[in-house]
Amino acid sequence: MKFFISYTTKDKNITKDLLIQVYNELSEFENVYIDLIHNDSVNKQKRVFEELESADQIILIETESVYESNWVKVELERAKHLKKEIIKIPFNELVHFLERKLNSQTEEKSQWLTTYIKNSASRC
Repeated sequence: MKFFISYTTKDKNITKDLLIQVYNELSEFENVYIDLIHNDSVNKQKRVFEELESADQIILIETESVYESNWVKVELERAKHLKKEIIKIPFNELVHFLERKLNSQTEEKSQWLTTYIKNSASRC
């Protein structure tokens, strides 16, 4: 399973550290692409489209400004055209989960995010 994470950094609460936490949570899956972390290409736009096209599912981190982002609009339009499944995760739920996990100080890997994705996929 390959995931493409869509988000906007127009919302200052989307940071590289937060995206790394998301990546770490999804690491049980074979392949996760997050542009801010993984795009070291010379032609960055081409790489985004290649990753989007090869993804099985798109995970959209819903923030206040996400639907105002031109890049997110392009990604979502392209995903719909390619008939990709789009799973929306509200930012406040994501942060609540990550904070709860951080505060629990447990070494165990939580399954909340992966379960959320699987359950969202079954509802679509």
